[in-house]
Amino acid sequence: MLQSFQANYGEVPVARGLATGGQMVEVLANDKGTWTMLFTRPGGISCMVLTGEAWQAVEPVTPADPEIRQ
Repeated sequence: MLQSFQANYGEVPVARGLATGGQMVEVLANDKGTWTMLFTRPGGISCMVLTGEAWQAVEPVTPADPEIRQ
């Protein structure tokens, strides 16, 4: 599935994490700003959940960062 999104839309993984139920959540995006969110179950079944435009990468921050407390 990832190869298909890269070949057809130029989208590659830019973020991923594990949901409470054990599913992997991945966000794919390209340099034109389109993005797709995928869920993959532990057994390997994947599902496209959302798509959109205007993706913007942001610098990671920590809860101790003063900007968050403002």
